[in-house]
Parts: sequence; structure tokens; C-alpha cells
Amino acid sequence: MRALLLMLVACSSAPAVEAPVASPIGRPRIVAHRGASEEAPENTLSAFRRAWELGVECVELDVHVTKDGEVVVMHDATTKRIGGRDRKIADQTLAELRELDVGSWKSLAFRGEKIPTLGDVLATIPSGRTLVVEIKSGPETIPAIAKAIRDHDPRPRGGKLALQGFEAKTLVELAAAVPFAPAFWTVAPPVDDSDKEHPVPLPYPRSVVADAKRHGFPGLALFFGSVTDELLADAAAAGLEIDVWTINEPAELARWTTRSGIRWIETDRPDLVPVR
Repeated sequence: MRALLLMLVACSSAPAVEAPVASPIGRPRIVAHRGASEEAPENTLSAFRRAWELGVECVELDVHVTKDGEVVVMHDATTKRIGGRDRKIADQTLAELRELDVGSWKSLAFRGEKIPTLGDVLATIPSGRTLVVEIKSGPETIPAIAKAIRDHDPRPRGGKLALQGFEAKTLVELAAAVPFAPAFWTVAPPVDDSDKEHPVPLPYPRSVVADAKRHGFPGLALFFGSVTDELLADAAAAGLEIDVWTINEPAELARWTTRSGIRWIETDRPDLVPVR
């Protein structure tokens, strides 16, 4: 969904985002989307370590649960795109997944890269930094994900956690199982697809703020091209934090990193934003 929307915004007119919105949040912080995924294979230890080296305050990743109940880091529901095997993660064991090379598709320099477990990545969080765990599987996988977090809790080492997910009910249940991690509800924007070849992302309805409050979420994760000033003002008034995804163009990053009213900015290119 996020990759599709990035393609759509290139052929659409994004809502105006020029005027800053007053907020106590201050300067947005950078989230390395799937790690430093422009430089290294997405959702791998190489991508996460590179992001931490760059000094980002936060790294985002995606999780699924294997046939044998292990929590692994992968965006897609299958391993076709990244690992070359057209099978669902839920139908494979961790041992089977560990057979795959998930680095060569990006570059031969990453040949032999393996799919990490959530525990592997939790162990990398530096003190004071945050890992965002986005659930890509259903509510039946919540016990396994919560257990993996408890077993590798980064808090004693100074690490922090946050949660994300598109399905509100599932995210509510995950947040209840991991009560110390704030949950940002990821919401895809409406799309005008009357022209099937050139669909256009539309502004979010302002009702999304009320929906987030109704579910008890402290924040929203939104597609940047559909975020309006009015929505940011509503979110600030409601006490909601906003994460925007996924901004990779230097000019857009420069513009959004000077805005208030935004808590996090997700990017595949954390190297473009100097740490301050």
C-alpha cells in the first residue's frame, strides 16, 4: 500500500502543506522506514544497523509470524519479491525462511543476508532510540508478537518501542498486549481511481482524528501527500501525535523536517537528513 501511494503521488496534486501548524511537539524526528532501505536490503539487520549508525532516533519494521510461531521481520505476506520463493510466511517455518537469501536482490554486496527475527532486531536498539513494530498479520498472531517483545524487552537497555498497524481492531489488541508501547494507527488515504491509469490520492477526511480518539490511539501514521493543515490542527487540538510516510525526495524532506505538528517522518533515505 505505501509503495503504491508513493507512485500515485508523483502523478497527483498533493494538498497544500505550506503553513506551519502550532504544536508543542517541536521538530519532527526521522524514522528509517524498514531501516536505511535505500542503501541496504529492506527489513534486514544490515539496513537496521546502518540506520542506527546514521543516528536516527527511530527505525520502523514489519512483522509476520511463521508456521512454527516465530516472529520474523518482513513486509510482504510471501517471500516471492525478496527471497524468490512464492510461499506465504505463515506456511513456512523459521528454518525454511532462514534458507533464503534476502540480500542479493538489492546488491551482491548483501548476498547471504538472512531474514531476521524480531528478537534479533530488538537486540540492536541503542539506548534512547525507538523501534516501531508494524503488525502485518492478523489478530491470531498477537500472542506470539507480544511474547517476542517480552522475551527481548529493550527497556532495561534503554531502548523504546512503538506500534503500528492498518487494522484498527488488531492494533487495539496488540496495544493491550504491549501496554508500554504507544500505538500509531496507520491509515491509507482515500483515492480517486476514476482514471484507472492515473489514480489520485485524496486528502484525509478530518473524521480520522475522531476515529483515532474513539479507538484510544495516541497517534496516527498517515501518507504525507494527503495530510492537510486542517487535519494537523485537528490532531493537535485532540492531543494526537502524527507520523507521516514515506518521504524520500530531498526537497520534500527539507520542507517537512521544518514543520511543527509532526512527531515522526518516515523515509527510506535517513542519510539525507543530518542528525541535530
